[in-house]
Amino acid sequence: MGFIVFLISSLAECERLPFDLPEAEEELVAGYQTEYSVLYLGGSNISIPYIFVSEFFEINKTYGVFGTTIDLFITLAKSYFFLFVSIITRWSLPRLRMDQLLNLGWKFLLPISLERNKTKLFIDIYDMFLMVTGFMNYGQQTVRAARYIGQSFMIILSHANRLPVTIQYPYEKLITSERFRGQIHFEFDKCIACEVCVRVCPIDLPVVDWKMETDIRKKRLLNYSIDFGICIFCGNCIEYCPTNCLSMTEEYELSTYDRHELNYNQIALGRLPMSIIDDYTIRTIQIK
Repeated sequence: MGFIVFLISSLAECERLPFDLPEAEEELVAGYQTEYSVLYLGGSNISIPYIFVSEFFEINKTYGVFGTTIDLFITLAKSYFFLFVSIITRWSLPRLRMDQLLNLGWKFLLPISLERNKTKLFIDIYDMFLMVTGFMNYGQQTVRAARYIGQSFMIILSHANRLPVTIQYPYEKLITSERFRGQIHFEFDKCIACEVCVRVCPIDLPVVDWKMETDIRKKRLLNYSIDFGICIFCGNCIEYCPTNCLSMTEEYELSTYDRHELNYNQIALGRLPMSIIDDYTIRTIQIK
């Protein structure tokens, strides 16, 4: 739309048909006082050579090695296009009177220009709104990223005062947690040979040897054993034991040269290992 208004105004300013009126517009209004506007027109005409012959000024360099020849044809095409528009307008439209020209300028071209400027203003305001919204979103993302980075640094700094991970075993040992699953302790006197531990064990590990006493009509436990080389320390036998004859200890030093030695009977299971806290020969370390 702006180009169409510019094209019509340029034809009228050059006094080409249908705008070749014998009297000048300045003579109908304020005379020489309106000629000062020509200064601004002359200043704006500086850009015209760059618009029509930009190829010769090496402004457009998008054609590579064929730039000179292609630029020449582009310049000629522009010139012939505007020449064709000027000639076809002169041959097609009749000459306008001054009042018709003024009506065209003030009632048609000027409102179109103002409407275009208003539309462009709204577009600029909308673009500015999008830009402000984008800056706000970018700021929120920046604050969120800074908060995440700060939280990460706080987590890292919380480990700064912690003790080193390396423990000088066996002179230093960690204090185990309350629910640590270590070697199983067995109390022979409490066992009733119900074999619940065998049924709940995922691998049927405990071996219960018992004998039925017919006089008292009860089972008598003969032998009880657990192979810690196979045990997965799941704790099911402790949880489901009806008499609480099984319990977990904090003993975890079960290494041996012969894995058959890890098969503990009721005598080995009955030995309650010493607590790490009560062992004065080592240094205990607790990691919070």
